[in-house]
Amino acid sequence: MSSTTRQMEFLARALVNRLEDRGIVEFTDAEAGIAVVARVLGDTFREVEQVEVEARQRLTREIGAREPTADELEAAMRNVASERGVTL
Repeated sequence: MSSTTRQMEFLARALVNRLEDRGIVEFTDAEAGIAVVARVLGDTFREVEQVEVEARQRLTREIGAREPTADELEAAMRNVASERGVTL
């Protein structure tokens, strides 16, 4: 199991536990809930990574080889996410 997978499972467990503790949701099988949350987290992280890759590619075409500033990258990511219908 990779460290990223372990971190996502840890985060999923923490989220499921917090939701149950606050009475927001009740999982009859906590492990199934954790698996669902971990899968959704993984999908979400992959989508954000794809948005960042595309934003960096667009910026490279615009600004050349120089590293974009954090503000430039954020703006480009928001544009890409908006086009894809993704909320960052």
